[in-house]
Amino acid sequence: MNTFLLLAILPLLMACLGLFSRSVRWLPWTGAIILLIQLPVAVWICLPAFSGQIISYGGFAIDGMGAAFTIITTLVAAASMFQAALVLPEERLKGHKITDRRFCFFYTLSGAFILAMYAVPLARHIGYLWIAVEATTLMSAPLINYHHSRDSLEATWKYLLLCSVGIAFALFGTVLIFAAQHTSVHSASMMLNELMLRAKDMDPRLLRLGFVFCLLGYGTKAGIFPLHNWLPDAHSEAPSPASAMLSGALLNCVLVAIWRLSQLLSAAGQTELVRHLLVPAGAITVIAASLILVRQRDLKRMLAYSSVEHVGLLTLAIGIGSGQLFILHAFNHSIVKVALFLMAGGILHIYGTKDLRKLGGLLKTSPAWGIVLMAAGFAIVGSPPFGTFISEWLLLRNTFAAGEITAAIALIVGLTITFIAITSHIGRVVFGHERKIAQSPIRLWVYAPVLLLTISLIAGVAVSPRVMHTLMTLSQLRVLP
Repeated sequence: MNTFLLLAILPLLMACLGLFSRSVRWLPWTGAIILLIQLPVAVWICLPAFSGQIISYGGFAIDGMGAAFTIITTLVAAASMFQAALVLPEERLKGHKITDRRFCFFYTLSGAFILAMYAVPLARHIGYLWIAVEATTLMSAPLINYHHSRDSLEATWKYLLLCSVGIAFALFGTVLIFAAQHTSVHSASMMLNELMLRAKDMDPRLLRLGFVFCLLGYGTKAGIFPLHNWLPDAHSEAPSPASAMLSGALLNCVLVAIWRLSQLLSAAGQTELVRHLLVPAGAITVIAASLILVRQRDLKRMLAYSSVEHVGLLTLAIGIGSGQLFILHAFNHSIVKVALFLMAGGILHIYGTKDLRKLGGLLKTSPAWGIVLMAAGFAIVGSPPFGTFISEWLLLRNTFAAGEITAAIALIVGLTITFIAITSHIGRVVFGHERKIAQSPIRLWVYAPVLLLTISLIAGVAVSPRVMHTLMTLSQLRVLP
């Protein structure tokens, strides 16, 4: 069986099952089981890439970078679908007017969304790469409007309009990169491996301009400041499992697209352009997000702006050319941010609101929820011994080593402000004045976040020279024959 078909068959099965409204009773747990089975399947399929092998089929290939982000995406999707099986049926019982058809269609869209996210890091054709990024927009937009509220509809349209404009820039940039081959003696191609081989023969002006337009386009979808305006609304209005996939998987995939194109520029001898664009963009994004976090009043918007900050960190990792830290921090951020978004759904259930001013006394209301939320808050701001601490520390060290002193100082300032802002907000939720609750806490809902935080703890203590060597192997650029 074709490897790529094997990778796609289970998400496709979940998408097909969601087309039948009669499956409403058993679909949530069926979807969760399908994605839990998908996790070992994805690991098994991607395992050869850890030893440097590449599996290719047409315009797609499983290389090291693609394998790493395929596994991250699958882990995020499995945790999200498990939580969806717990949360979404309960929401329907507590007053949300969700029809059977819309409920089942959530799983159809989720399956298609997962397939689109798989396609982005595995695409080795710049045209397919653009199509895959656009497909993630089309498949995820209806998930944001799942509750059909006025705010969710506004967030959906904002997401579609801004990302559509951005993807149009990326399309123009893709065309310019293709056109840059007019100086080459070979016939024009859109395959990344062929573009890499002839990169030095391409028109440098068109290649640079194409990269700038692609950065604007994909940067809009990734949430790089100041192109991030859709992200807080979309992530805060979507149901928590969808928010987890948007923040923990989608942003990573789009940043992989930027990584691929930055490697093309580096092959053409344009490394300085990549650094001059991405290092300041990453540092500014970190600073801007940290300042905005200070005045947040909505729990899920706070988590969304935290995602913007981590997008800045990942952009900086790409800018300094550290593929191993790009993978490491993407993994560490994803598992903790997914845990937080899943917990946000439970807190919304308990208090009936996302307003931080109306949340408080969680430790008294539910000690288990309070302790886990507090741990997750410390994890997302990069506190030891969680994995985020290690990846942020190494990124800061490498930024200094790369000679980007201004960016490193901005990083220190931004991370400090973020630490104060998020711990203050979460501290008031956990230790603040006890508020009236709308529903009793459901302890089962905290299991998935606890498991994810445990993985983060393991990631924090397991980083070793051997692990970093493996990450280096995954991030190394390999050109297909």
